Amino acid sequence: PTSIWAIILGDMFSSFIFGVVISMIPVFFTITVNIIDVLSFLMLFFSLILAAFCFSALSILLSAYPPTDVPATVMMLSSLIKFPLVFISGIFMPVNQMPFLGKAIASFSPLTFFTDLLRHFILNNGYYSLTIDFLMLVVFTLFFVIIAIKLHEKTIVKRF
Repeated sequence: PTSIWAIILGDMFSSFIFGVVISMIPVFFTITVNIIDVLSFLMLFFSLILAAFCFSALSILLSAYPPTDVPATVMMLSSLIKFPLVFISGIFMPVNQMPFLGKAIASFSPLTFFTDLLRHFILNNGYYSLTIDFLMLVVFTLFFVIIAIKLHEKTIVKRF
């Protein structure tokens, strides 16, 4: 018998691989057209790996509740959470241009810290320090994984 955490981590890892492979196309473009230097490229690649783990863990967490075996239910819930993250995460408006309340709300999104890392490496202009950005992605990832495992352990019996 396989434990729940092994299944969850395996699912997260497959989602991670898919995310990294798809994301590498624009990342390789940045180095081939000399948008960034080699060191920034390596840091960007490391950031992408960390972010892919984080967002894979978020997806696993979102699939934990409500306990259902219908993908449409999970997709609807995840869209309600993921879609607003795009608008509060500094993608369209940099965090340093947001009002105080916007900055406070943005700090609850892992996408904010990944976007800030991209701004550091591509534009040489980030709001948070690199240490904070990397640390927050690790914290979000660990939080999502731990909560997802706990929720899946409780809800797995309700799915069948």
